[in-house]
Amino acid sequence: MKYERRSDRIIIHPSQQQADKTIGDFLDEYLVSRKNRYLLLQNRQILLDEDPVKNISEIIGRHDITIMIPDEECGWVPAGTACDVVYEDDFVYIVHKDAGMIIHGEPGDTDCLCARAAKWQEDHGIHAPVRPIHRLDRDTQGLVLFSKIPFFQPWLDAQLAKKEIRRHYLAIVRGRSEPGKKYTFRDPIGRDRHQSGVYRISRTGLEAVTRAECLAAENGYLLFGCELETGRTHQIRVHLSHHGFPIVNDPLYGTASKDFTHMGLWADEITFRSPVTRKKHRIHDIGSEDFKIFQGEKK
Repeated sequence: MKYERRSDRIIIHPSQQQADKTIGDFLDEYLVSRKNRYLLLQNRQILLDEDPVKNISEIIGRHDITIMIPDEECGWVPAGTACDVVYEDDFVYIVHKDAGMIIHGEPGDTDCLCARAAKWQEDHGIHAPVRPIHRLDRDTQGLVLFSKIPFFQPWLDAQLAKKEIRRHYLAIVRGRSEPGKKYTFRDPIGRDRHQSGVYRISRTGLEAVTRAECLAAENGYLLFGCELETGRTHQIRVHLSHHGFPIVNDPLYGTASKDFTHMGLWADEITFRSPVTRKKHRIHDIGSEDFKIFQGEKK
């Protein structure tokens, strides 16, 4: 589908395949809840051409679908400094998170990433709730995807759940391996009953699958590339440590190293599709000082 973005609306030009479908079918595609369907109709926020939709059984035909975008509160007290935005389009923006920063803070916390995202949205005239689509651990640096338009957030959430949004990580580890060697770790992960906030390999834990590859070796360290098939808490950190590849400066599962400033885990790449055009985008993060020893070695 093609579309136009205006300040207060998205105008979608349906494809020929959608001409015989109803507005209900369109809302199904974007996983709009029953409550939000009712509000869209009641508040006259969904139109066919310029006419508000009165019933979701209306046929789309040759009409444009207009989604009105009302101003909403962001939900966070804006920080004094905006976040670093690596990528932005009409539907999402992608932010670089520093190591040591949490994504969601307590109410009034202006040091968390969401507060900095609120400041960025304020600076750019985006009057919408601050909504990260996924999370990163406090000590992990890298990319976080945010939704800009609440209408499309359920679709983005579903894309993440279906693994259509792919996140690639780089990890600096100790251990023995060779560049080019690939691994698939399938050990289930559960909470450690003896240590709060710590996870471990457990036969009664949840399914966890991590795909990893040794990309390079330098000065006694290995560079691993990792992708998650599941999204368990601390998954990469637990799997790599369990299999003899502890991440440097990981305070829970790793090994200390004075050669690096931060924990050696970096969400360096996100791949996703636009919710309307379905065009695929692959976004890379800004550079990381800790990973410069492997510069030119990443595949």
